[in-house]
Amino acid sequence: MKLWKRLTALCLSALVCVTLLTACGRKESADGRASLSVCVGETPATYDPIYAQRIGDQTILNHLYENLMRLETGENGQTIAVPGAAKSVDMKENSDGTVTYTFRLRGGKWSDGVEVKASDFVYAWQRLADPATGSVYAPLLSIVSGYAEAQASGDMSLLAVSAKSSTTLVVTLTGHYDWFLREVCTSIATMPLRQDVVQRLKQEADAANDNLKEDETPRRWWSDPTRLVTNGPYTASAEDENALTLTENTAYGKKLTGPEDLTFRFGDTQTAEVLYDQGVVDAVWPLTEEEMAEQMEADETWQAEPVLETYSVMFNCSRLEDESIRKALSLLAIHILLFKEIRIFGLVWILDIDEDLAQPAVHPPDRCGSHVTPRSACRFVGALSPLALAGLPLG
Repeated sequence: MKLWKRLTALCLSALVCVTLLTACGRKESADGRASLSVCVGETPATYDPIYAQRIGDQTILNHLYENLMRLETGENGQTIAVPGAAKSVDMKENSDGTVTYTFRLRGGKWSDGVEVKASDFVYAWQRLADPATGSVYAPLLSIVSGYAEAQASGDMSLLAVSAKSSTTLVVTLTGHYDWFLREVCTSIATMPLRQDVVQRLKQEADAANDNLKEDETPRRWWSDPTRLVTNGPYTASAEDENALTLTENTAYGKKLTGPEDLTFRFGDTQTAEVLYDQGVVDAVWPLTEEEMAEQMEADETWQAEPVLETYSVMFNCSRLEDESIRKALSLLAIHILLFKEIRIFGLVWILDIDEDLAQPAVHPPDRCGSHVTPRSACRFVGALSPLALAGLPLG
């Protein structure tokens, strides 16, 4: 699996999680404002979008900034990309095989009242692609024309991302990628940034670091989140070592669908559990299977909300030079997700989770047998033979 695919999988799973916050139950504070408090794990490692890798860090940034597109749950329950900072997008296939996307911004504003411009996205995307920044998410833009040339030369003007006007952003891709809007244009790493704000805060941080004491942590441009200028539904209003409080960004330009005050509390799993039991936080994630089982046993009406996640596996084995083994492993990886339990002890026990399919049956590993079985079961069983022939352990 290519690097960009592994990266977008992480971003997508994070965004699916944070879309739940707007639907969470809210409570009113003493002054009548709706509020929500959640625990998102350890203290954030960064508030810089191109470096945020933890789910908690990305969750916070997703509430502070708004990308061209944002994720919503569609009528069929699937996650879809809908306009965010962009009000519309057009796609044109070019004669040379490239594809050009034209985004027209909705006229949103930063939290200081300045208009969100197409050049803010150009700056952010060039900063992400720049090898000097060393972001692990840079390959997200590898499908943009000129990316390889920009990386090789360090000249970010070669990246095919430009501001046709203050409200029109043009991006040219090397080909047609149907996941571009859903994965790249909703990613935390491609969120817009104001160049003047980043440079000003960086200069202030550098000046503070000149007088840094030995026991003090070096400051970064994002070290004080309450000074960040953001274009999302919230701005950071207060911070301490245990929590970050966000309040409504009145310059956002859209109706707020979440609570007016949102508090992210930091701590390990045990701390989160204590805070939840004390009623300090309204939500904690993720839960272990044991914790979910306890919740369901204590409350029959309690239900877990499923979240789609993607995993990558890297094999370091010379036997993978055999094409049949690679295909067999691919089938195994796909079909293990389809069954409740699979045990390989000479025979294959398949417990199908789809009630519309055939009843569970036992099949020898080298054939499908005479039972009426799902086609997927036959394919899965067929995948075992190459592994057995290669002498790989199956049990």
